Amino acid sequence: MHELARRVRELIVATDSYRRTMAAAVGVSTTEAAVLGHLLHDGPQSPSVVAARAGFSPAAATSLLDRLEQADLVSRRAHPRDRRRLLVELTPRGRAAITSIFSMFSDDLRHALEHADPRLVADPELREAVTELISAMAAALRTRAGDASGVTRAVTEAVAGSATADAGSVEASGGADAP
Repeated sequence: MHELARRVRELIVATDSYRRTMAAAVGVSTTEAAVLGHLLHDGPQSPSVVAARAGFSPAAATSLLDRLEQADLVSRRAHPRDRRRLLVELTPRGRAAITSIFSMFSDDLRHALEHADPRLVADPELREAVTELISAMAAALRTRAGDASGVTRAVTEAVAGSATADAGSVEASGGADAP
């Protein structure tokens, strides 16, 4: 299990680097690129949905949307059924940019699959099992990320336990000069 965790961590680190490179190519932050991706895959969204997906306050999301609108990547328009509300949508330039990034991403994954274990290419059931595993791992990571207070509590307890163990180790070895 530790080897799997190490390899998934390796994937996450590579993904972070990949996301930074792709976002920089468009001239946006990774968060802004993620917003463009949400709009591509989920369609036009209200500013409040954009804020929630980005984990931003409404004021911070307004600033983000202002930057994306100034870069001609998104536009805000009146909601078709409720003129008091707004929808954020990709502009043609924004759609071209994020579609290009997603196309490269798909190509890179296809290339990785072609160079992986041949059974993954030949066996659709095995490929489906791997896909389900990735989906389950993503869900588990999202669940943990959604429990910020639980994570903070667990880390705080581990650090406190480590400090207590270190203090006990120093006392047992005869003082602060112990190796």
